[in-house]
Amino acid sequence: MSLEHPDKIKICIILHAHLPFVCDSSRDLQLEEIWLYQNIAECYIPLVMMCNSLLKKNIQPSIALSLSPTLITMLQQDYYKHRFKQWCLQLCEFSDILKKHNRKAVKALHFYDAFITDRLHYIENNDVLDELQYLACNNAVELLTTAATHPFMPLLRHFPYMMRLQIKLGIDTFYSRFGYKPDGFWLPEMGYCYGMDSYLIDENINYTIVNDKSILLSNDVPRYGNFFPSVTKSGLMVLPRDTVLSMKIWSGQGYPRNPYYREFHRDALYELKELSPTPDTTLLGLKIYAVTGSDDKKYYNPDCIPEIVSKQVDDFIDTIYKRSEQVANITNKPPVFILPFDAELFGHWWFEGPLFLELLIEKIAQLHDVELIMPSDLLGSECATVDLVESSWGKQADFSTWYNPLVRRNAAMLDEIMYEFLQYVNLKNEMLYQCAREILLAMASDWLFMISTGSYTDYAGRRFSEHSDVARTLLTMLNNNESNETLIHERYKKYPIFPTIDRVLTQIEL
Repeated sequence: MSLEHPDKIKICIILHAHLPFVCDSSRDLQLEEIWLYQNIAECYIPLVMMCNSLLKKNIQPSIALSLSPTLITMLQQDYYKHRFKQWCLQLCEFSDILKKHNRKAVKALHFYDAFITDRLHYIENNDVLDELQYLACNNAVELLTTAATHPFMPLLRHFPYMMRLQIKLGIDTFYSRFGYKPDGFWLPEMGYCYGMDSYLIDENINYTIVNDKSILLSNDVPRYGNFFPSVTKSGLMVLPRDTVLSMKIWSGQGYPRNPYYREFHRDALYELKELSPTPDTTLLGLKIYAVTGSDDKKYYNPDCIPEIVSKQVDDFIDTIYKRSEQVANITNKPPVFILPFDAELFGHWWFEGPLFLELLIEKIAQLHDVELIMPSDLLGSECATVDLVESSWGKQADFSTWYNPLVRRNAAMLDEIMYEFLQYVNLKNEMLYQCAREILLAMASDWLFMISTGSYTDYAGRRFSEHSDVARTLLTMLNNNESNETLIHERYKKYPIFPTIDRVLTQIEL
């Protein structure tokens, strides 16, 4: 099998949507849950709306979207839909208060009111996962998944049982929601270590995405480098990231830093003295400022945005042509540019991102020598075999973001807990199942990332300690042949995730 148009420049956009599992019904809207609600409003709904808008213009979006099991779980539970509506209404309430305090902000606030109200109406009449399933069934987008709780997989290299559990449970969660198993699997943080390809092949996964360093630093770099898929000896197709094009969007000097774009960091609640943030105040995400580039922020003006985005799209397409010409001079073959991003970049961190994507896809559809493809379009292509080098998309492309002196004790504690857990896996009872959930939740790469980077360190530390402490308690009970149904019930009620974990555990052998 060969690509349908081998003479065209091919662009493969892969978005990875993930948030850690957060839930605490005992508290009012908390910051960690608000991460989810902001992303529903600013990223997930806009991406679905973008795809539907393109289809109405007879343009196939042709993008891939990875959905993490933790995110799938949250998006399908009524608890979060109810709290999302609560968040929207509270934002509009504070917006009305702020209009009375600051007339200069009224235009920006009216824009944000309309935006949030539209999202509220959307969620009352639509389901994001249903919409994505419809798009996938109509070949408009390609869905893939990732590991159950998004751990940094190389840290599990000495625990193949846990690695298989993460992979199997991730695929099972996807299957339970969408009714089929995906072709592709996103490695969390793009973390690849030796032998991981065989674990994916064992689960009938056909492809994954890796950092370009995994290809370019190998002992035998394929003829086409990272500008065409390769295949491992086990038969897994690997799609290597093109860092040069990706960084036009991803880096601190990229498109999102335009001074007219919406500012991500500052919350308008700072303007209300009676709501001035204190340690007990939650910032809801009322963002009405422009980037501006200084502490003296101007208010966001949406009127000038379409023209700016259009120019950036033209610049990006021009960069694609220039990059392609450079590559073709070396390979004598039009490249396949793999462009993977966190989905949350488009809309949440970069508010104008969905519009950028929509215009980019529209303009590419009008070109005769560039086309968008989805990863599965590449399956069956003649690919060079490669021995992948270990890498990630973290700092310096190594493992240091998730394994360094700041988190070494966390990693060691996980090792101890996983080792002890493996002594009891043949028991197959409710105590073991809940213990597995707690260990899985403690594994999330998010906690190590936050601790390493100094962002939300207290929360990350609390969550890691909470789950690891409960896991230790349950392991002690297992060792003493004790049971505590109340504890199991309370923990599952607090973090209702992975109801099929018993089925998955029976499929894995030590």
